[in-house]
Amino acid sequence: MRLRSALTKTALVLPIGAGLLFGPLLPMASTAHAGIFSDFYQGAKELSELPGEVNELKANYEMTLDKLSEAESTLESYREQNEALMEQNRELAASVTALTEAQQKREASARKTRILILTGIALLAGYFLLLRVIRLLLRR
Repeated sequence: MRLRSALTKTALVLPIGAGLLFGPLLPMASTAHAGIFSDFYQGAKELSELPGEVNELKANYEMTLDKLSEAESTLESYREQNEALMEQNRELAASVTALTEAQQKREASARKTRILILTGIALLAGYFLLLRVIRLLLRR
């Protein structure tokens, strides 16, 4: 066990020590640059573009408000048309009801007239038949 722990420690310490000893001999690795000037330039560029974007957003907002007001006025005109059409529909329904009632009254009147005429014809025919039968009976 002791040997194993000693080997583990050596295995961990050895690469670190080798890196320190031989590190300057290795070729230089590329270093990261912070890019302070490019970041500053990008930030200044974005700040200078903000007023244009704000103006564009305002224009889009105004255009949207105009479209909304147009849509509301169109909706209001459709509501008015709908109310007018509903009133016209009520008037037409009343007219249809009145015409239907008038037609029913005419049919009832025509039926009564036909019945009256047929009854009159039947009474006259019955009167003449009754007179013939009475004459026949009186002759015998």
